[in-house]
Amino acid sequence: MKSLLIDTSTEALILILTEDDKVIDYHYEIIKRDHSTLLMPNLDNLLARNHFDISEIDRLIVTEGPGSYTGVRIGVTVAKTLSYALNIPLYKVSTLELMASSFIDKGMYIMPIIDARRGNVFGALYHVKQNRLVPIYPDQLYSFSELLENVKQNISEDVLVVGLGEVNLTDTQFTYLKVSDYFNPKCVFNVTLTLVDNVHTFVPSYKRKAEAELNLK
Repeated sequence: MKSLLIDTSTEALILILTEDDKVIDYHYEIIKRDHSTLLMPNLDNLLARNHFDISEIDRLIVTEGPGSYTGVRIGVTVAKTLSYALNIPLYKVSTLELMASSFIDKGMYIMPIIDARRGNVFGALYHVKQNRLVPIYPDQLYSFSELLENVKQNISEDVLVVGLGEVNLTDTQFTYLKVSDYFNPKCVFNVTLTLVDNVHTFVPSYKRKAEAELNLK
């Protein structure tokens, strides 16, 4: 089975092309805010250099969020369009779980975070068991300082915090690593995929209202 994963929910653009249990090729690039213009050209290049036609893809996988409101929406919209046009199944996966999955062999507790501004993060906490990520804290919008304190009170072991930007952590219980330094395309095999039952009604998991909506309050 040939699968294509699309992730535009953070400042990274991620495309992973797989066949059965093997990664054929991938694209990983930090592009900040240019997902709308760079997604399709990079997808076309990925398929072309591997002599694939888009019609050969058997299923699509897309990150459903949380993350950048615009970024999440771009990836989900493209994935929904391709799923409908090609008449192939669409699966969704948490952005945070995909981030954590590159670090399964590096820690027992993994906390992926995405900057949500004003001292907040989109975050989660996973426990690694038998090479799978077991959620301890759900995907949610957290105060970063309160999240760290809560984890410290409930988890005695070391915790690996993973993200995209620069983070300074003074508590030695927490170690921070950047996803861009450790990204592994095989991460797609370590995540939980959920089939989207209805492509037309599928909406991203933003975990909060868009900034434009907040400004209207």
